[in-house]
Amino acid sequence: MDHADIDLANLDTKPFFETQVKIAIDILNSVYPETSIYLYTLGESDDFVLKDLPTNGHQVSKTISSATQALTETLSQNEFTSIFIKNQENREIFSIQPEEQSEYSLLTPISKLGNMVGFLFTILPHGRGPSDYNQSVFNNLALSVGSSYILSDSLEKLKSRSNHLSLMLEVNTHLNIAATKTDYLFEISRFGKYFIHFDRAVLVLHPEETPEYFSVDSIEGDETGLQLGMSYPVYKSLVSRSIITGQFFIFKQSHAEQPEGIYHEGDIEEYPYKQVIGFPLSKTRNGSGVLVLESLDEYDIKQSQISIFEMISQSLGAALTRFSLYERLNNYATIDTLTQLYNLRALKQRFEEELARAGRYQNSLVVLFLDLDKFKLVNDTYGHLMGDYVLRETSQIIRDTVRTSDIPGRYGGEEFVVIMVNSDAKACMASARRICSAIHERKFTMNDVTVDSRVSIGLAEYPHDGETMQELIQSADAAMYTAKKHGGDQVVKYEKGMVPKSQA
Repeated sequence: MDHADIDLANLDTKPFFETQVKIAIDILNSVYPETSIYLYTLGESDDFVLKDLPTNGHQVSKTISSATQALTETLSQNEFTSIFIKNQENREIFSIQPEEQSEYSLLTPISKLGNMVGFLFTILPHGRGPSDYNQSVFNNLALSVGSSYILSDSLEKLKSRSNHLSLMLEVNTHLNIAATKTDYLFEISRFGKYFIHFDRAVLVLHPEETPEYFSVDSIEGDETGLQLGMSYPVYKSLVSRSIITGQFFIFKQSHAEQPEGIYHEGDIEEYPYKQVIGFPLSKTRNGSGVLVLESLDEYDIKQSQISIFEMISQSLGAALTRFSLYERLNNYATIDTLTQLYNLRALKQRFEEELARAGRYQNSLVVLFLDLDKFKLVNDTYGHLMGDYVLRETSQIIRDTVRTSDIPGRYGGEEFVVIMVNSDAKACMASARRICSAIHERKFTMNDVTVDSRVSIGLAEYPHDGETMQELIQSADAAMYTAKKHGGDQVVKYEKGMVPKSQA
C-alpha cells in the first residue's frame, strides 16, 4: 500500500467511531427492538451533546446539562453503571410533550480513564419497566462504545505525529472486520511488524470470572514453552504487572535488573527471547489482558512506535469486548434468564426449523404444552421469589427428563413447551408422565418454606393434530386445558373436539 494514497492532514476519523457505535446499537436493537437509543458525548461547556447518527429520532433534546437530575445521580457514582430514570422527573431531556413519553428510560454512562465522557440514553417502550431489561447488556454495550471512543480519540492525536497513519488505519480496518480472535492476532502480527520487529505474538486474557488467573488464549509464531489454555496466577511476573497496572512494559535481557518472571515466577531462567514488550488491552487496573511481543534479538524502540502499538492493542481490546458482547447478547436473545430454557422468540424459531425438517424427511414430531396448576396461588401466598424458585426448579426437571435432542422452552408465565423430535406420541406420552410425576413428587423448599406443585400437560402430534406451528400449539393447549378441567396433575393427548381455554 502506498502511504501517499491517504491525505494524512485531512484524514477524518469520525466515520470510524460512528460506524462502531451504529453497529453496537443495531445489535442492541436486535435484542430489544422496541427501544429508542441515543448517544451523547461531553461537549466543551461540560454539557452533553447529542451525536448526529442515523439511529437518532426526534424525542430528545440536542443538549443536556450535566446538572440534570439523572446526570447528577450518574456522576455521583463511585463506579459508573446504568440507572433507570422516570421520564416525567427528567422532562428537560425530552423534546416531546409529556403525554407522548413512556414511563422509563435507561441512562448508561460511557467512561474514559475514570471520567464520564458520554452516555447512551435508551427510551423504553410504553408499558415496559426496569424488570424487563438486563442492565449488564447495556453496560457491556457502553464498554464497547467507550473503547471505540478512546480508539478514535487516539487516532486524532496520533495522526499529526505519525507518518505511518495509513498503515495504522489499514490495521484498524482489518481488525474491525476480522471474524475471530485468531484472525485479529494474525492481522496484528502482519501489520505490527511495520512498527516493531518481533518473532512471536502472544495474547493472554484475564477473565472477570477468575480474576486471580490469566490464560494463554492465542499464539502467533513458535509455540515452544507455552501451551494454549495454560493458566498462570496474577502474581510476580511482568505480564501480571501489566494486567494489574494497565501499563505497558519492556524487558531486555541485557539489563542488569532481572524480573522474577515473564509469564510466571521463575520462568526467566529458561526464557529464550531477549526482548519482550507487553501492551495491556485496556488502560485500566486489572484489565482484560495483555498483548505480548517477543523478539530473539534486542533493538532500540522509539516512543512513537510504542504509541502506535498501544493504539493497536487498544483496538484488539475493543474487538475482544465486542466478541464478548456479541456472545452475551446472543445468549440474552435466545435464553430466558429465569429458567435458562429457550425464550419464546427462540422457541418459535426452532419450532419452525424442526417442523420444516419433519415435513421434508417425513419425520415424526410431538409437542408438549405444560401449565403449572394453581401457580397464581403460590405467588399470592408466598411471594414472587418463591414463584420464581418453583419455575427454575420446574425447568430443571423438564431438562433432566427429556432427551438432549428435544427442545424445551418457556412459552410465557408458568407455561412451557417441549418440541420432541423424531419420536411418536406413545414414547412422548411416557416422557410427559415422567415430568408430571417428578413435579408431583418434588418438595419445593426455599427459606424453610415448602410448597407442592402440580402440572397439566397436553400433547399433540404432527401431522395428525396439526400441520403448522400455530395449529400444533393450539391442539396441545386444548389438550392441556382438558387435563385441567379433569383436575390437573395429568397428561392428555389431543383429540378432535377439544378446545383451548381461550375458546371455551
